[in-house]
Amino acid sequence: MHAIGHAALYAALLLVNLLIFVGLPGSWIALAGILIYGAATRFASVGWRMLLLMAAIAVVGEIVEALLGVVYVARKGATRWGVFGAFAGGIAGAIVGTAILPVVGSFVFAFAGAFGGAVLLEYAKYRSLDRALQTGFFAFIGKLLASLVKFALGLVIIGLFVYRTW
Repeated sequence: MHAIGHAALYAALLLVNLLIFVGLPGSWIALAGILIYGAATRFASVGWRMLLLMAAIAVVGEIVEALLGVVYVARKGATRWGVFGAFAGGIAGAIVGTAILPVVGSFVFAFAGAFGGAVLLEYAKYRSLDRALQTGFFAFIGKLLASLVKFALGLVIIGLFVYRTW
């Protein structure tokens, strides 16, 4: 019965980590669950050092998510305006998306906002729709890569938990 309980907990943590793809802080929710597990077991298998390591990984995930999309679009040749448009558009899109369609909207609109912001400001700079659309595409891909990296770091957190508790 013990193994079934652990397997169910691991599956639940994995599902929670998938919330990253709908704009929710899946890594942090999983970490909260791990903290509750630690407290319930008197931190027998997951101590404070491990929890701090997991929290540090979650912080790195947040930093990577915030910067990777911007760095990616800049590396693909966008001007400062295009980079700023992707960053600001992603944030604005997430805010508007949350108001329009809670949970899923924030993620979908963050992608659309990154694309739209990059296109708008890049077009304003160069007056070239082709270049602006290309920059918008790279902003979209950068945002997607950032989400994938954040998800992967969440998997590392869950993997450390599985390693310590199995």
